[in-house]
Amino acid sequence: MADFVAAGGVKGKRKAEKAEAKAAKGGSKKARKEARAASGQPKKPPTGYWLYLRENREAIEKAGGSKKPTLVASLAGKKWKAMSDAQKKPFEDKAA
Repeated sequence: MADFVAAGGVKGKRKAEKAEAKAAKGGSKKARKEARAASGQPKKPPTGYWLYLRENREAIEKAGGSKKPTLVASLAGKKWKAMSDAQKKPFEDKAA
């Protein structure tokens, strides 16, 4: 290493260049993740099932007699599977 520095080389130059390029790209992975979360946008658009659940959650909670998310999701899933394609179509069209 002493020979390299004596010949005019700079110790840690490549590492510093990579760090600068990464900072210019958008910072650390954690910073990008926090910025994405702070933007308020969902990670992906809701599916037809999620739109159905959003509109019918109160009715499903009354039918199940509980507001527990596991029970509501279970009942909603059963009702969604039992629905015909024609009944699902409005929700799937909104999702698309």
